[in-house]
Amino acid sequence: MIVIVLLLGLTAVATAWSGYQASLWDGIQSSDYTQASGARTNAAQQRSAANQFRIADLSVFENYIDAEISGNAEVAEFYRDRFRDEFAVAFDAWIALDPLQHPQAPPSPLAMPEYQLAADQNAAEWEARADELFSDGEDANTYSDVYTLTTLLFAVTLFFGAIAERFEYVRARVIMLAIAGIGLIAGVAVALGQPITTG
Repeated sequence: MIVIVLLLGLTAVATAWSGYQASLWDGIQSSDYTQASGARTNAAQQRSAANQFRIADLSVFENYIDAEISGNAEVAEFYRDRFRDEFAVAFDAWIALDPLQHPQAPPSPLAMPEYQLAADQNAAEWEARADELFSDGEDANTYSDVYTLTTLLFAVTLFFGAIAERFEYVRARVIMLAIAGIGLIAGVAVALGQPITTG
């Protein structure tokens, strides 16, 4: 009788612990997924900003080229002064290649390796953060699922432990307790293999 009481008591505590851990990991999973979604939104906004900068840079560059071809140095200088810093670096590197004399040069400064947009870098960082958060959410989901599995093993333990005392036949009672014990040991072993969180 004492064995059954101890078995049921330990299993009840283990069940509560596993349910608590599963619930905490569910919350972490939800938080990670939400943050990953927010990071992807930020990445998309940065990509959009980068594309807008490219269009603006291309537009100013085209106007500059048109003015140069027309021989209007004053207008050309007007547009040259309005190059954004990120574009100006690439433009200077492109001009240094003497593209009019060297057809193998990139077709425009936008194709130069020096043309690097901070918005693109920001987008890449947000995307990496989103991937990391999503992966953490997947891990949290796995931990939650495993803790839920242990609660099922403990439920088996509780069931067989509870019905064991209903049997007058000692051999049947021992078999029921053995099954309950196996369920408890299996559940504890699985639970001990999982990380513990405080939320």
